Amino acid sequence: MYNYHVKLVERMVVQTPKAMFGLVVASSIYVWIYFTFIPFSFLMSWIFLQIMFTIFRLKNAQTLHKYIQTNNLVQLKKHIVYFYISIVLSAIVWNSAVIAGWMYAPSPYEFISLVMIIGIITAGVLSLASMYYVYITYFFLMIVPQLIIMAMIGDHVHLSVVLFLLIYVPVVVLLTKSIYSNQLSIIDANDSLHESVSELQKLSITDSLTGIHNRRHFFDASNRLISIAKREKIETSLIMIDIDHFKDVNDTYGHQFGDIVLIKMAEEIRKVIREGDVFARVGGEEFAILLHNSSLSDAKLIAQKIRIMIKKTEFTDKETSMNITLSMGVACLDSSNKTLENLYKAADERLYEAKESGRDRVN
Repeated sequence: MYNYHVKLVERMVVQTPKAMFGLVVASSIYVWIYFTFIPFSFLMSWIFLQIMFTIFRLKNAQTLHKYIQTNNLVQLKKHIVYFYISIVLSAIVWNSAVIAGWMYAPSPYEFISLVMIIGIITAGVLSLASMYYVYITYFFLMIVPQLIIMAMIGDHVHLSVVLFLLIYVPVVVLLTKSIYSNQLSIIDANDSLHESVSELQKLSITDSLTGIHNRRHFFDASNRLISIAKREKIETSLIMIDIDHFKDVNDTYGHQFGDIVLIKMAEEIRKVIREGDVFARVGGEEFAILLHNSSLSDAKLIAQKIRIMIKKTEFTDKETSMNITLSMGVACLDSSNKTLENLYKAADERLYEAKESGRDRVN
């Protein structure tokens, strides 16, 4: 009963202020109608209970909203229980008002109470339909006493009303169930759409083979970081990486093994760099790392660490086993390299120099 979807609870919370406004209006009309019939002490007690209930519902809604925002499901379930108890007590308070009207007001004032209760029940769909079992409990607690009162009076017109109420009951139950099911369907559809959009967004920025960022995302993210770096005067460096003799790896061992090398190399490098660094595959066997808040010397140290680590890593697949080396070029953001394009070109030139001077080195 209490394991409602968080978004259903959120919808109930959103509707609570409207429901409490309707409660105040209905209570005021009841007092105005029955003021001359019902004892003053009862009315004052009843008004006090309605005020307490209204304050509690508003406070409960605020509390539920807080735990929805913090995703505290334990506390959320506990306060849904409190909400359920308050709804039961509210139904009892309203029934006491109906019984008092029946006892003290002349006939046919009981019809006024009936119309009022039906109005409250119908309005309750607005705020409680998303909490189906809570609403059904509230509905039957409110409607059953009306059936009993009409049946106890027993004349033809009152028994006719009972028959109409017996038709009204399944209609409202089915309507509420339909609203509840539709809301769940909409939530499920929205969740599926959100997951699909998130997955598409992830795919659009991810290299399908290695699982790291692709070239497009590298330039988008790096441009944003460089703009921040220039504004905040933060040192930023770029490492360009190329696998030495990778064509020979593909020609000798096949492209499938070449893919294994690319995947494992990306995994190993990802262990070394920071979460905030932008690591991407920018070409077939070329990779780039933008190091935010890193000087040229820091970037070279990281590059050397990566070079040594990869050189010691064994790349295997069934009967095939080999080691690879990397050539790397490093450049930093400075007066000569003010844009990402300049920085990328400078690091790429130094990568070329590293390859020309014997490979397996950082330049």
